[in-house]
Amino acid sequence: MFKAIPKCKHWITFNEPWCSSILGYNSGYFAPGHTSDRTKSPVGDSAREPWIVGHNLLVAHGRAVKAYREDFKPTQGGEIGITLNGDATLPWDPEDPLDVEACDRKIEFAISWFADPIYFGKYPDSMRKQLGDRLPEFTPEEVALVKGSNDFYGMNHYTANYIKHKKGVPPEDDFLGNLETLFYDKNGNCIGPETQSFWLRPHAQGFRDLLNWLSKRYGYPKIYVTENGTSLKGENDMPLEQIVEDDFRVKYFNDYVNAMAKAHSEDGVNVKGYLAWSLMDNFEWAEGYETRFGVTYVDYEHDQKRHPKKSAKSLKPLFDSLIKKD
Repeated sequence: MFKAIPKCKHWITFNEPWCSSILGYNSGYFAPGHTSDRTKSPVGDSAREPWIVGHNLLVAHGRAVKAYREDFKPTQGGEIGITLNGDATLPWDPEDPLDVEACDRKIEFAISWFADPIYFGKYPDSMRKQLGDRLPEFTPEEVALVKGSNDFYGMNHYTANYIKHKKGVPPEDDFLGNLETLFYDKNGNCIGPETQSFWLRPHAQGFRDLLNWLSKRYGYPKIYVTENGTSLKGENDMPLEQIVEDDFRVKYFNDYVNAMAKAHSEDGVNVKGYLAWSLMDNFEWAEGYETRFGVTYVDYEHDQKRHPKKSAKSLKPLFDSLIKKD
């Protein structure tokens, strides 16, 4: 691949390894559908398989980076990294130190699971404490491959959750870090409006907070936001004239991009690029064509005809306005 596309200057080895590992080998929601729940799959061990899969993905990432740096980067002059997905976290009860602590643990189980080995050469202590020997150990050879294997940090981000700690011993198939993820806090405040995606509710301040959290933990690396966007509740069932007037998505991008700009200009976060998800409606994992994220409507029933939405026309003036401010 590196040889076939020599003009490419930015490479990503894996996109969202958390999804491949957890949703593919714990919950069974994504392919290949492995899970301990025998009502869903005849194969799978939710307590062990996802951690082995994640470990192997990290080692494979390290090998790919080594190959690029040794054989192609000297002549092509590009950069290479991995893209990790993760949500922002807010404590369900800000006065409860266990909820505050659980917020960090949630990010560690979702993002630092992959980022800590790349930046520090080891898994997070919180994961080792809960998972024990079910979490693989890195050999010295693997540490040499994985540690330092990011030229940039690729960030996919969409939403946020309130986090409430749990008491007692977590079940072996727990992948969150012994906690609950909620859309309402202790006082009944909702984190954001509903969308078509059951897991996604907009909360732009969380984007800024997470950019800061990651930057502080990993020494202010160069960050490319490689995915950010939203679905709209019921969009697939709307008439075309309503679909193209996607003010909800326009507001999402305006709020999130401005939050990112503040993280850069006021907080010192080293954001170097931003990519909205997505240019066109497309096949969304297990949700198929039902959920739409595109700034361009694709008419699947009439020769894939494209219709730009209001959000498609809003992005350029949005970034133009930010450039003028700088």
